Amino acid sequence: MKILFVCTGNTCRSPMAQAILQEKIDKEGLKNIEVDSAGIFCGYGEPMSRHTAEIIEEMDIFFTHKTQPVTAKLLSSCDIVVTMTRDHKRMLAGQVEDKKLFCFDDITGEGDIADPYGGNIASYRAVEAQLRCGIDKVVSLAILPN
Repeated sequence: MKILFVCTGNTCRSPMAQAILQEKIDKEGLKNIEVDSAGIFCGYGEPMSRHTAEIIEEMDIFFTHKTQPVTAKLLSSCDIVVTMTRDHKRMLAGQVEDKKLFCFDDITGEGDIADPYGGNIASYRAVEAQLRCGIDKVVSLAILPN
């Protein structure tokens, strides 16, 4: 099962979600789940934001990241696509089968994940907390029988 997290620039929210899920995969030995991230409006090869990198470094997991844009090939290679906002989901509608396209709020009922880009570390920690609260629900979605 491959999960793709999608945000705008692939420098803050989606790599943080990817790292949080990767941490869970590593610690719990979830062998049947792979995770990746991409951005709707980004190029290839840019680093994640400084505050995202700081938070991920604290996780003490092996994680490297360079931005990548959403492509048809990437979307087709995933079983579940989870966007950070309803707007991201609308932008991908028609490119992804409805049954595998979700926004974070569809899964958690906790609303969109706000973009912390340009904010202080506290805004990034708020995103981290929101993602951590919902990541188990994302995993449950991934392991439910179709």
